[in-house]
Order: sequence, then C-alpha cells, then structure tokens
Amino acid sequence: MKNSSKNFSAFGVVALISSLSVSIFSAAIAQASNDPAFESQWGISAINASEIWTLSTGKGVTVAVIDSGSGPNPDLNQNLIAGRAIVRGRISEPSTDVDPVGHGTHVAGIIAGQRDNAIGISGIAPDAKILPIRILDSRGDGSEVDLAQAIRFAVDQGAQVINLSLGGAVQTGGLQIALEYAAENEVLVVAAAGNGGPSAGTTYPAGNDLAIAVTAVDQTLNAPSFNQRGAYIDISAPGINICSTVRLDAIVDISRRCAGANEPYVTMSGTSMATAHVSGVAALIFAARPDFSALQVREVMIATAKDIGAAGRDEVFGAGLIDAYAIFKALGFFPEQVVFPTVSSLGRVGQESIGGTVQIPESERLQWYRCLSPGDATLVIPLDCVAISRAQKNVYAPTRKDIGTFLRFGTLISVGGTPQMRFSSTTPKVSAIWTTISTLEVGTKTPIKDLVVSASKSKTSARVVSGPCKIVRQSLIADTSGTCKIRIFAEPKTPYSGLAQTVVLEIVDKNEVTN
Repeated sequence: MKNSSKNFSAFGVVALISSLSVSIFSAAIAQASNDPAFESQWGISAINASEIWTLSTGKGVTVAVIDSGSGPNPDLNQNLIAGRAIVRGRISEPSTDVDPVGHGTHVAGIIAGQRDNAIGISGIAPDAKILPIRILDSRGDGSEVDLAQAIRFAVDQGAQVINLSLGGAVQTGGLQIALEYAAENEVLVVAAAGNGGPSAGTTYPAGNDLAIAVTAVDQTLNAPSFNQRGAYIDISAPGINICSTVRLDAIVDISRRCAGANEPYVTMSGTSMATAHVSGVAALIFAARPDFSALQVREVMIATAKDIGAAGRDEVFGAGLIDAYAIFKALGFFPEQVVFPTVSSLGRVGQESIGGTVQIPESERLQWYRCLSPGDATLVIPLDCVAISRAQKNVYAPTRKDIGTFLRFGTLISVGGTPQMRFSSTTPKVSAIWTTISTLEVGTKTPIKDLVVSASKSKTSARVVSGPCKIVRQSLIADTSGTCKIRIFAEPKTPYSGLAQTVVLEIVDKNEVTN
C-alpha cells in the first residue's frame, strides 16, 4: 500500500500459509459440487454459502471487479463480460483478458467461479457475471483518479456490486464523489480493510462510510497477523489459504497449486480474498431479492454476522463473520428451526411420564409409543416403536408391559396445511425397581429398605458388585468417595415375578464439594 493519496495497491498476499493450527472446518461438508478443489474451499463452508445454492446462485447479478483484470481461466470465461482497462488515464475497451498480475483473476474466481463443470473451484455466486475493470499496473499499483472513473463506469454498466480488493492511505474528493454516485444508484461497494498490520492507519475506500469494509479470518476464526484494526471495519470473511483461479499462463510456485499440479488454481491470502467472499454473498442476496436496496443488503449482512472475538462489534472483526445461511433465514427463505415435543420421565413403572407441547404448534393428536431402543427426537417414527393403546393424553404412567422398553411421546400437527408427526426423544429404559437416591456422602449408612423401591412393593435386598461401599446388617455403608455399583432385588409378588436391576451410586466427600 502506498502512502499517497493518489496511489492504491492490491490486498492479496500471494503466500501459502502452512503454520495454521488444525481447521475447525476440517470436517468435510456435504459434496455440493463436482469441482475437484471444492472440498479444499474452506471459506465456502465457513460462511455456509453452499447451503444457499438451492435458493440463489447469483444469476442475473453483475459484480464489477476493479482490480488487475480477470482471466483467462476456464472456470471464469463463461461468467466474464466485456470490461475496460483504465490505467494512468489510458482507456481501452472492450477488455476481458487484461490481467498481468493474477490478483484480479483470483478475486473474480472467489466471487463467480463456475460450479459443477468438473474443473477447479466453485465461486460463492457461481452464476453471477463478472465485469472486469483493470486499473492496476503490472506491479499491482494504481491511481485514485483511475479508481474513481472505474467506479462510475461500473455503475453505468449496471453492476449491482463493486468489489474493491485494494486501497490506499487517504482519499480525495474525486473518489468521494464516485462513491456517492454508486450509493445514489443503489450499487453496493465492498472494500478490503487492508493488510498493513495492527499498527496501520485506516485504509480507503474501506474507511469511507459508503463502502462496507471487510477484514480477514483464518480457518480457526482468528485474525491473521496482517489484519488492520479500527472502528471502520464492518465485517469479516475467510482470507487465508483461499484456492481460486489464476491466468492460464501464470507461472507460480508449485507449492501453491490447489487443484492439481498443472492446473491454473492457487492459494492466496489477504483481505482481498475476504472481500471477494462478501461480494459473492451480496450477489446471492441481490439475485434472490432484486427489490432490495444496496443499504438493505449491507444491513442484513452486518445484522446476521456471527459474533467472534470480543462480545459485540469490535475493531478486529467488525460485526463478525458473514453467514449466508443466517442472512437467508432472516430474509424468510428458511422455516424456523423444527422443534419437537419433550418428555419428562424417570422411566419407572407407575410413576407418571409427562409429554410437553409448549414449543410446537397446536397438536391435533397425542400418542405415546413403546420402543425397543433409545433415540433422539425425530420426524420419522422408528420401526421398533409401536403405539400404546389408550395412551393419547400428555400424561402416561408406564405399566408392566413397558418394562425394559423406552417410551416416546408423539404429536400430530399441521405444517402449512400438511399433517406431520413429531416424536420426542426416548425416556430412560422403563424399570420396575429403582433406588430412591443416586448419590451418597462418605460415611453414611442407608438401610436397604429405604434405598430400594419396587413397583411390586415386595421385600427388597441388594449386594455390592464393585466400588468403595459395603452392606452390613441390611444397610449400605459408603466408605470413600468414588463409584459404587450394586445389584438390587425385589422378591416375587403378584403380578410381578422377581425384579432385579444393576444401579450405580456416586459417593462424594462433602469436604471436597465446592460451590
């Protein structure tokens, strides 16, 4: 970055970062593309972009990439439209293949690399169009005058998003007027916050209120060392080890190749890459909600960002990590989270189990089920569950028939006019014999007749299986802290045969317990 009001430079760090800790996104997401490098695109997973592709792919939206040009690359060629080169006041048009640096091509691929063409990568908005406007020279530097003119050109060409993965130390009136022109025409400007490190000053145009300023995060959602700080930072996005497109004839370090040793795809890092992620998400929003203003798109991205770092908005991450799924849920494209009935039960014969329906819509029918195995709440009744006759209220007292099984509480509700059953998680395994307590203090003596209870109400007994406890004169004595396993019994009594159960009791030393 130049310390001049008239010079700008790109914010892509062309380096492979190999010292990062294990990614929290290392678990592969469901395959959403046949592109060979898709699974290595951790940024798509981190911002939940692929979850939106059934709703929006950016089709019909144009994103202007004001940079070093874009292409050629087979993953981009379909989505590139004729642009322009504006370098040191010299204008050439139409122009698409004008990238002598590779930076603009990489940024464009992150935004709109073609999806499901069995090569390379997928863009965040794989059906958006890229308007490439070259203002950077072969060293990656450009002038503010050219930038201001490029912004106006992008607006006039119908771009809805302008990606500025570049910046400088200050700005002049000419750039301010250009940004105002974009705002007046409902064009969202997305700009890189800068790679100058924590001690660097505000970068422009990211520091202008008319642009949304984007900083980078790594795979662990931490700030890379090159990130700048400041109240001007609005939002965060992936910016480390980002795999994307480069020119076909690019000569790069083989260690940075990310889609095959001889393929035109490499990793780059920087707030430039983070900015491209946000521009891609903006294209998804505009495609799904063409009625939205640029301000509305900006606000929904910031309002739904995942808070990271210090609580609330901060000078390191802004509002937090952009989240495409959260955005579209806020826009009403996803139903509210499915909620299930609840069940409160100790799994004991004769003691009521209570089903809860407070969180779900009004139920049309209630039903208790007897199941052979435990399980979580579900929309599909497991095959090993059968309905219990005359058990259609929210309260059910397990009987002898339920011993050794698990209970579920089911409800029939209407979802959009369609009947739907929802089932609670299972109760504990139903038993007809149990202990009145599960924890003992060291040194206590508890009579077996007070400790063991059965549905048969017959005489009870117990024996120690293992642990720091013993039975002396029909009382259980807790010797030291630990886990005590005992076998409890109840003598046969009509209609029950003999009952038995192995239970675990925790023995604690009250002197070691803290508040």
